[in-house]
Amino acid sequence: MRRRLQRYPVLRVLLVALASTALSGCFLWTTRGQGDEMRTQAEERDRRLAELETGAREDRDRLRQELEHARAKIAELEVVLERATRVVTRNSADLGADVEAIRGQLATLEGSIAEVRNASETTASDLNRTRAELDNRLDIVSRRANIDQPLSEDEIPADALEHFREAYRAFEAAEYARSRSLFREFVQRHPEHEDTDSAHYWMGKSYLEQNRPASALGAFRLVPQGSDAHDETLLGMADAFYQLHACTDARTALEILIQRYADSPLNRQAQIKLRQIRRAPNDYCTS
Repeated sequence: MRRRLQRYPVLRVLLVALASTALSGCFLWTTRGQGDEMRTQAEERDRRLAELETGAREDRDRLRQELEHARAKIAELEVVLERATRVVTRNSADLGADVEAIRGQLATLEGSIAEVRNASETTASDLNRTRAELDNRLDIVSRRANIDQPLSEDEIPADALEHFREAYRAFEAAEYARSRSLFREFVQRHPEHEDTDSAHYWMGKSYLEQNRPASALGAFRLVPQGSDAHDETLLGMADAFYQLHACTDARTALEILIQRYADSPLNRQAQIKLRQIRRAPNDYCTS
């Protein structure tokens, strides 16, 4: 064979060329397969990067919307507070109802605030601070308007007698809403106490001082007959009925006081008021 190749050099060249071509083809085939795999991996990376970028954009858009929503809620709370501030400047017997309505709106908004608190730690902190400021300012507004407020535990004396005295001191200081809250808490905590009937009376009296006769009657009616405070309660009921133009009911309360409590120091005052009611203009009394 070697002799044959030496004899035919052209044949040797052709064989070398064929071998070289075969080897080169195998090399090229292997490189192309690796290239396809690398291209597939690159496309997979590109796809994942695109997904991450899309997710990041969506997260940014969602967070931006939540922040805008939070700012809107804060602005809405400021409007509500402004309304509450205007309520204080009005001289009207329905201040309590107005402020209670505002309180209800704030309670409703709390749910919306809770939804955006998770937007970010910064936003949640701002909302909590704003809520605390609004609660504090609303408490000031309510106290100025003499609207009943819930009491914190440290405002309520542990001793029953001191509790009653603190409520009465608030009444004498014309802090009628606070006085009422303390008396109401006294009744709930000490229902069998000898001063419980008096607590109901002073709650009714505080309503009268605020020109809220209907609410006063509701408290007076909780004072039972035979109570030490019943004569005072009858006189208070007469005042409330008269303010409501219910002259017949006012006279009835006074007549019961005069007949049943002849020895009461309020008897003379009741007789004077009874004469005043009997002389009331006809167009004043509706019943």
